[in-house]
Amino acid sequence: MFRQQRGVSQVAIALVVILVVAAAASYVFLRPSGGGATPTTSSTNPTTNSTTLTSSVASTPAPPQDLVVAAQNECEAAGSNCLTIVTTQAATNWDDCYGPAFYSDYPWATDKVTYTSASTAAETTQLISDYQVNSVQADIATGTLAGLAPALSAGVMINYTSPMVKSMNYSADAYGTNWITTNLAIVHMIYNPSILTANNLPVPKTWADLANPAYKNQIAFQTATALGITTAEFYYLSSQMSNSSWTTLMQGIAANNPIITQTAANAEQDVISGQVAIGIATFDDYVGDVKEGIPTSVLTFADIEPILYTPGIVAITSGAPHPNMAKLFEAWYISNSGQAAVLCTNHDPYSPVSGGLLNYLPPDYRLVNAYANTALLTDTGSWAALFKNIFGA
Repeated sequence: MFRQQRGVSQVAIALVVILVVAAAASYVFLRPSGGGATPTTSSTNPTTNSTTLTSSVASTPAPPQDLVVAAQNECEAAGSNCLTIVTTQAATNWDDCYGPAFYSDYPWATDKVTYTSASTAAETTQLISDYQVNSVQADIATGTLAGLAPALSAGVMINYTSPMVKSMNYSADAYGTNWITTNLAIVHMIYNPSILTANNLPVPKTWADLANPAYKNQIAFQTATALGITTAEFYYLSSQMSNSSWTTLMQGIAANNPIITQTAANAEQDVISGQVAIGIATFDDYVGDVKEGIPTSVLTFADIEPILYTPGIVAITSGAPHPNMAKLFEAWYISNSGQAAVLCTNHDPYSPVSGGLLNYLPPDYRLVNAYANTALLTDTGSWAALFKNIFGA
């Protein structure tokens, strides 16, 4: 049996860029790429051991000038739209962070970028479908590695490595022939203390606690079938357990009748609203909600080690309508400017940038790559089918 991953102003982005150059963050993680987002469109905006890395962001060059020129010519000739991005990130991330920063660097592209947000499953399905009927709409795709793996395997993305990779602190396993890591999508457990208290439930201490019958009807998480962040956690657990014990755990969780959502953000809102007591969340959603004033009485980070991440990646589509703009955006995304914009969205940038984001993690945290064992990435279909068989969705 098979076993098995808001908003600030332009001024804030500028301050982050200054901090990127002036300071560096040191943290623990494995170098080997959420939640998703409610489908909306904005037309304007692997070693299972952890490794300690202390590094600073070098002053890296901007994307090559010849690429900038080619992209500008392509954009100016394209009319009202010269770049389409499909992603599992929220549309507001473009409006509040990516868009202002990208347009500041390339003002000639202002309001000519379409940023479409969808669930993991919807994004991958659409990418593959468009490619198979020779009607490619998107130039760029971003999301988590496992979620986009089916599209990568189907030939949807071109084999291309941005020249910017050699300028950044990239390890050989942080990019592939057709993808590059942009951020570490952190996966963790959250809970609502008020609901636990009201129902006389214990605070979860391990992931195995999700199979505790006491939590029946009190759990929410994104469908693991979609190969998103829930998949990352459950797959990692499979690499740490025997086949039988892992299967028993998954069946125990399923027996607790969890609410299965399309996105991790939906699951987090179920916890905050009190519909359930426990959820599986992404760090960016959690930080965003904390920054917005959600109190610890209804949203608390469960300090269960290790804390996992799944690589968040960017890839260029085969047959992209605007290939030069796609290459420029990919290069920009992993540059200092783009990584500062990643930080602005509350995602953990691949390149360590300063800004205090990781202060929201427990002081003794350890980040580990959920896909250090790459078996799932080479057989996503079987794993997706297994999860659907277990959880029914």
